[in-house]
Amino acid sequence: MELHQIQQQLIKKLEKEKSALIIHTDIWCIPMHTYEITYQPVRKRTMDILMKILLFSCQKSTFERAEQLSEILLVEPLFIEDLLRKMQKNGLLIRENNYYQLTEKGMKQFSLGVFEEELEPVAIELLYSPVHHQIVEGDIEEVLDFDDFPEQIYRYIRNEEGPVSAPFMMKAIQNMQATELEEDHQEIKSILSMENTQVNDVPCIEFIIWNAENKELFIRVWNTLFNSWDQQLEQELNEKESSEWLTKMQSKIK
Repeated sequence: MELHQIQQQLIKKLEKEKSALIIHTDIWCIPMHTYEITYQPVRKRTMDILMKILLFSCQKSTFERAEQLSEILLVEPLFIEDLLRKMQKNGLLIRENNYYQLTEKGMKQFSLGVFEEELEPVAIELLYSPVHHQIVEGDIEEVLDFDDFPEQIYRYIRNEEGPVSAPFMMKAIQNMQATELEEDHQEIKSILSMENTQVNDVPCIEFIIWNAENKELFIRVWNTLFNSWDQQLEQELNEKESSEWLTKMQSKIK
C-alpha cells in the first residue's frame, strides 16, 4: 500500500468523528538507526553445597588433581573434574604452580554464596529512534517497501545528538527482555560489540484537526513503523504548534 492510500484511509476515519475538520495534512520522515549488538549474558544462582565445599577446600589447602578432592569428598572424579572446569572457565579458580587457587572473583562469589555463570554471547538487531530517544519496535523492511517516500524531514530533528552509549543499550535490552531474563535468572553483564549498521527514513503522516463544536485544535501523527498513532510526536507538535494553529483558526472565524 502507498503512503497516499494510507493518508486517505486515515482522513476518512478522522472525518467520521463528530465536528472534526482536517485543516492541514503533511507527510515527512524521521530517521531510524539499526544497531547490531552482541552482549554477554550471565546466569546468577545460589551456589550449591558441593561448589562451596570445593572452593573452601582449594582456599584452605593445596590440590593438584580432581582425584584428590574426589577421595576426600567421596564424589565421582568425573563430576569433580566437570565442576572444577566450570569454575575455571568462569574465572573462580586458576591453576598456579600446578595447584588450584581461588581468584579474587572466586573469593567474592564464595563469600556471597552466588555463582555467576557466563553464557554464550547473544547477537541481536535493534532499532533506535533519535527522535524518541529510545529503542522502538517495528518491521523496517515493510516501511522500506513504500514507493512514494517524502523528501521532507521532521522539522524538530536534533542534529547535535551523539552516538548511543553501551550502558544505554544494555539497560534497554535488560528492560525489553526483563521477563525472560528473570525466569532464567539471567542478567546482561556487558555489551561486547555495538555497530550502527544503517539509517533509514520512516514516513509519518501528520494531521491538523479542528473541532468546530468545542473550538479546539489538536495534531495527530501516524507512524508507519509503529502502524499506529505516535503519541510522543503528537505531544511535541501539540506543545510547539497548536497555539499558533489555534490563533490562525480563530482569526478566520472572526
